[in-house]
Amino acid sequence: MLSGILGSLLGFGSSVVPAITDHFQSKRNQEFELKKMEKMAELTSAGYDHEIKRFQEMGLHEEQKALLEHDTTIAQGTGFISGLQKSVRPVITYCFFFLFAMIEFSLLQDALSNGTPLSEALNTLWDDDTKAIFAAIMAFWFGSRAVEKARVGTKG
Repeated sequence: MLSGILGSLLGFGSSVVPAITDHFQSKRNQEFELKKMEKMAELTSAGYDHEIKRFQEMGLHEEQKALLEHDTTIAQGTGFISGLQKSVRPVITYCFFFLFAMIEFSLLQDALSNGTPLSEALNTLWDDDTKAIFAAIMAFWFGSRAVEKARVGTKG
């Protein structure tokens, strides 16, 4: 009788073991598929982000191209109106630079007349904010040219 019970248990156990291993294999497959889907979603998201950045860069390039075409059109014109169109940016730049220089000069003159040493007055006038403004102006006027030359140099 003991052998009959033992045989029945072994038969039942041997029929259950494949079902248990199939269950664990199925669970591993599902986990793998889930990780695969997460990775694909991650890559799709990164690819989508890449596409947005590419279209933004294309938009900036098109905007710069349109501005250059506008400037070229203005530069080709002749006559009084064309001269006025060509002079707007330089005149505004000269006016603001002259205003800046006059304010800085008057502040320096005032500091010196109040007995402040020259080195201290210059350090006060040429502070971090003034340096940042000056750097922004220089980068605006000359930085795009340097970047464009570097970009053309790397392509060629």
